[in-house]
Amino acid sequence: MDPARPKPTSKSRALVTEPLGALLTSVPKSRPSWLTVLKTTVAATVAWVLARHLDDNAAVLFAPIVAILTLQASVYGSVATGLQLLFANLVGTALAIGWVQLLGLTWWSLAFAAFAALAVARQITNTPLARNQLTIAMVAVLVLAPVAKGYGQWRFVDVAIGSVVGLLVAVIVPERPRVRQAREALDYWAATCVTVLEDIAAELDRRAGGPVLAPTERHDWIPTSRGLSELSAAAAAELAGVEETARLNVAAGRLRRQLADLRDEQLFLVRITLQVRGVSLATDRLYDRAGQPPALDRGTLAGLLLALAALLKDWTDGGETDDTRLRAALIAAVEQVHTVFPSAVAVLDSVSLLGRVDQLRQDLGGHDAAALVDPDTLPRS
Repeated sequence: MDPARPKPTSKSRALVTEPLGALLTSVPKSRPSWLTVLKTTVAATVAWVLARHLDDNAAVLFAPIVAILTLQASVYGSVATGLQLLFANLVGTALAIGWVQLLGLTWWSLAFAAFAALAVARQITNTPLARNQLTIAMVAVLVLAPVAKGYGQWRFVDVAIGSVVGLLVAVIVPERPRVRQAREALDYWAATCVTVLEDIAAELDRRAGGPVLAPTERHDWIPTSRGLSELSAAAAAELAGVEETARLNVAAGRLRRQLADLRDEQLFLVRITLQVRGVSLATDRLYDRAGQPPALDRGTLAGLLLALAALLKDWTDGGETDDTRLRAALIAAVEQVHTVFPSAVAVLDSVSLLGRVDQLRQDLGGHDAAALVDPDTLPRS
């Protein structure tokens, strides 16, 4: 195997093609609301009434169950789930009918059928719902077909009724994307980034002249800094749910520009978070430790971090970000570090930390942010 080629993922191994393959491997990400609960109740009731009026229906229970499973908080999620249920029950029922005709029903044929169903489901689709439904459909038809006349065919009919009813309710009464929740998640995430920078500055001032930390000890800001990863994941989940709710939703067309802006902001915050965590970890390693103190004194670093936090807060509030004063303070800090230890190696950690702070400054300053050094002023060989 060519080492340069990526290894196939479980999704690429599924024997499905796009766009049907995308629907058969989709797991709904949007969360149900009270409107979803109400719509699901209506869909289950309507599906049961329709299935009950069919003569000799031996599987009427499956219509309301499938309607409940089909109806998701988004139109796209409902379509994906409904197709998975139809596909899995069709394949499972067909396999079961053929299996009974070929081998009959004994303990060993049932065991082989269960194994075959699981093997086929593993290759065809990757979602637990479709995988389990295919296996359950095949085993149920094998066991119940001899005692319930037409059970296999009626089961598929009821699954179709439940899926169609669930899809119709989802399309007729689409839910509004939960943009406010996504906006709040992003704002809280950004505000916590500001808090981390402010906490680092406050603890640097508070610990000045205090005892050193043991190698296994961490500064108080570290747990909050680590929590940024969870906030990032929570905001990403909220945004994924909003985007899914907007897909195939005609009523959500006017929100697409807003959703694109939210996604851009989320990607930007990912970058900011990585840099804030880098500053957090570097400061934790350099300060309040045994040995030679860093060339960058804690008071100067605390001031820079507070200015950076203010810049980030301005960006979060949607105001203009002016990094002019912070840039001047960073230049002065670099000059100060250089004069403490003439050796470049001795000040490497402090310069690296200042570089992280400056990168954050440039990102928050936008396209107008200038680098600390003008390349045109550098000597050329």
